[in-house]
Amino acid sequence: MKRPLVLAPAACALLLCAMPPVAAAAEPPEFRWDRYFDQDQVTAALAALHAAYPQLTELRSIGTSAEGRDIWQLTIGNPLTGPLDRKPAMYADGAIHGNEIQATEVCLYLAWLLLDRYGEWDRITELVDRAAFYIVPTVNVDSRARFFSDPGSHEIGRTARVPFDDDQDGRLDEDGPEDLDGDGLVLQMRVRDPFGTHRTDPDDPRVVVRIEPGEQAEWTLLGLEGLDNDGDGRVNEDGPGYLDLNRNYGFNWQPAYVQSGAGLYPFSASNTRAIADFLAAHPNVAFAFTFHNYGGMFLRGPGSPDSPPYDPADIAVWDWLGREGERTVPGYRYLVSYQDLYSTYGDFDEFAYQVFGILGYTGELTMANEFAYRGRRDTPVVPAGDPAGDPWSHRPPLAEKQDFNDHLMAGEMFRAWTPYDHPQYGPLEIGGWKPFAVRSTPGFLLPEMLHRNAMFVVWTATQLPRVSVAVVAVEDLGGGLRRVRARASNAGGLPTLSAQALAKRLCPRDAFAIGGPDLEVLSGGLVRDPWLGGVDAAPHRPARLETSLPGQGVREAEWIVRGAGKLAVTYDGLRCGAAAADTTVR
Repeated sequence: MKRPLVLAPAACALLLCAMPPVAAAAEPPEFRWDRYFDQDQVTAALAALHAAYPQLTELRSIGTSAEGRDIWQLTIGNPLTGPLDRKPAMYADGAIHGNEIQATEVCLYLAWLLLDRYGEWDRITELVDRAAFYIVPTVNVDSRARFFSDPGSHEIGRTARVPFDDDQDGRLDEDGPEDLDGDGLVLQMRVRDPFGTHRTDPDDPRVVVRIEPGEQAEWTLLGLEGLDNDGDGRVNEDGPGYLDLNRNYGFNWQPAYVQSGAGLYPFSASNTRAIADFLAAHPNVAFAFTFHNYGGMFLRGPGSPDSPPYDPADIAVWDWLGREGERTVPGYRYLVSYQDLYSTYGDFDEFAYQVFGILGYTGELTMANEFAYRGRRDTPVVPAGDPAGDPWSHRPPLAEKQDFNDHLMAGEMFRAWTPYDHPQYGPLEIGGWKPFAVRSTPGFLLPEMLHRNAMFVVWTATQLPRVSVAVVAVEDLGGGLRRVRARASNAGGLPTLSAQALAKRLCPRDAFAIGGPDLEVLSGGLVRDPWLGGVDAAPHRPARLETSLPGQGVREAEWIVRGAGKLAVTYDGLRCGAAAADTTVR
C-alpha cells in the first residue's frame, strides 16, 4: 500500500540536492488529487517523482523568475530504448498566468500518471518507452506561489512579478489591492448608493445584480479591497506587476498600446525566455499543450486576424484532434482563438507554431456549469442570444451558484458581507467569493477534470509519429546494377513535420536514405505513385532524400545501386526518430 506523500521543506531541499539522477529509487509517492498543491508542494512532488523513478525521469531548472524562483522542468522517458532527444516528444506546461492554478495540477497529474502506470498500463508503458514527455508544471512560479501565500483574490496574480508603472506616475506598483480587514482575503467592497449600478437579487440576499433601465439601485461596487495609496483619486490602479507572460513571446508581439501586458520587448521576462530556449534546444517536440483557465476549451491559433494564414493540412490535423478532445472532456469546445474569443498578440501557441512549426492547444480548464445546482424539473437557464443551445450547459446565475456553495461546499466558497469603516469611502461592506471559488474547479470535481485532460494529452501522444521502414523489392538490372525500392510508413496520426515547418523550412526535413559498405548509389528519388510508378530523381546526393511523412501515410523511394553485400535503408527525422531495414544484395 503506497503511503501519502508528506514532504517538509527540509526534505524537499534534500531531494532537490540529489539531482542529477539519484542512485536508488525511493518509494513511489501517493498524492491527494482532490485539493491543490501550493508551489512548494509542487516542487516537492516533482522531486519525489524523480526520486521514485530516477531511471525514467530527469528534473532540472530551466531558468529563474523575477523573484528568483526556479522554473522546474521534468522529462519523462525510457533512455534504455534510445536517446530521449532522438524520440518524438510531447511538451506540456501550465500556469503561465499565476492565478490559473489548476493548470499546474493537470501537468503534475500527467507526470504522475505516466510514471505510476508505467509497467501496469500497456499503452502508457509503450508511450514512455518510445516517446519523450517534457513537462513544465508552472511557468509563472512567482505569482502562483503568492496566490497561496499572500492575501488574495481570484483576480490577483495573473501576470509576472515584474514592477510596472500602470498609472504612469513615475512610481512602480504603489497602489494595489490590500487586505483591509485582515481576514487573509482580498474581496469585494460595496457601498449603499440609491444612484448606483446594482441591486440585491431577490433570490439570494448575498448576490448583487446589475440594474435594468428603470430599476432602483441599492449598491455601487467599488472593486477589490484597497485604498488610494498615492492620492491620485483612484484605488488599486497600480498593483504588482503587469507583464502578461502569454503576451511576451516573440512572434507577432505588439507593444503595450496595442496589446496590454506585452512587456517592454519580446522575451523581456526570464520565464518566456526560458521556455523559448527550451523549445529551441529540443527540436524533437512535435506537439505542445499549454494549460490555462477558464471556460472549458481547447484553443488553436491564429491569435489575431493579422497573423499569417495557417496551412489547411495542419488545420485538418487540429480539427481531427479537437473532435477527440471534445469527446475526452465532455463539455469542452474546440475553438479558434481570435475567431471565437478575442485577438491576442505574442502568445505561446502562435509562437510555437509560427517559429518552430509545432502544433498544439491552449487548454482552458474548468467549465462554468461545474457550479450548477439544478435538476431536470427546474427552469432551464437559456442565455439571451442562444435559444437553441443546451440550457443545462450554460453558466448558472449567481443565486444558483450560492445554492451550489451551500449544498455542495458547506458555504465555504463565499464570505458574508461584513460592515467596514473605510478611511476614504466611509461605511461600506466587504465580502464575496473567495479565491478558490470562481475560476478553480471545486476539490471534489478536481480528480475527474485532471484525469480527462491528462488523458487527452496521453491520447494525442499516441498519435506522435511512429515510423517504420521496409525494403519492398530488389530487382537485378544486370551488369552489377540493381533497383531497390523501399517504403517508409507512419502509423501515427501526426505528420513527421507540420506543413508550416515544411513550407517555411523551420527545421531540417526528414532523411530517407540508403547505404552499404560495398554499394555505390548512382541515382535515386521519391516515387510519385506506388502503383503507376514514376520517380522524382534527386539532382544531388541521391543516397539521401529529403522528405516527410503525413499522418498515417507512406513514402516510397527508389534507388539504382552498383555492387553487392549488405544494404541498409533508414528513415530519420527530428520529430519522428529513426527507423531502419536491411537486406543483403548478392
